Amino acid sequence: MAELSNKTVPVFLISYNRLSYIRQVIDSLEHFGFENITIVDNASTYEPLRDYLGKTPHNVARLPRNFGHLALWHSERFNNIIERQKFILNDSDVAPAPECPPDIAARLDEVLERYPRHTKAGLSLRIDDLPDHYQFKDQVLAWEKPFWETVLDDGHYEAAIDTTFALYRPGIHCNEERWWRSIRTAPPCSALHLPWYQDTTKLTDEDVFYQRAVAGISSQWSITDPVLLKSQNTELQHEIAALKREIAMLKGMAPVFQVPRWRKAVRASLDSVGLLPFAQDMREKMRRKK
Repeated sequence: MAELSNKTVPVFLISYNRLSYIRQVIDSLEHFGFENITIVDNASTYEPLRDYLGKTPHNVARLPRNFGHLALWHSERFNNIIERQKFILNDSDVAPAPECPPDIAARLDEVLERYPRHTKAGLSLRIDDLPDHYQFKDQVLAWEKPFWETVLDDGHYEAAIDTTFALYRPGIHCNEERWWRSIRTAPPCSALHLPWYQDTTKLTDEDVFYQRAVAGISSQWSITDPVLLKSQNTELQHEIAALKREIAMLKGMAPVFQVPRWRKAVRASLDSVGLLPFAQDMREKMRRKK
């Protein structure tokens, strides 16, 4: 089997009303030799971004509406690739760290083949260098800590990945519980989550536009923090996926097996931000419906 290469592996970037980050991400990908890049744009209205997308040499798929960060599946436009071949999916604000080894795709593929029960292998997210001027530094550190706790024999980590930089097996749908079975690579195979390095006391015109664009999203987090908004959403998706699995087991549709450690970590994270009672209430409602 031919080694997976940065040059040929399909890379999808999910875009929405952010130019500064996606420009840095694409510059980084080009530096590492990625060429088969497709920008999946969720009907952005930020004109500087639209102008950039009109001039980029990379493929651009402009969606008719905002399908969210799972647009690769929900838009149903990319099934011919995601059902048949390995691919990389990434948010538009996550860039491989400068010290990352050059053969990223091959390394992720080697990890994925080593763990056949897992559906994706992705770059770990650096948290050891976050600046104090990022307002939500402490919250991010608390959220990310559980993902560094389950160390495997080869030094990598069993830790859930949402849509940050990862290589996927074909034929995996985001509605499946197995979608969360992930490996995060140990440093130096890491990535930078660019918003975590922002000086949140100095909003740019782009920041203001983006905040207004997502103003309709209901969240306990400040609108100035879309990163934690997504983290909250990820926590709830973890818990819902686990609850669906439990319901299937209760109905005799799936074998009972040990609760994964990542789920315990997610429950702890839910509790730390005050969302565990909400998730437990949701569990009871789902069970009553069954």
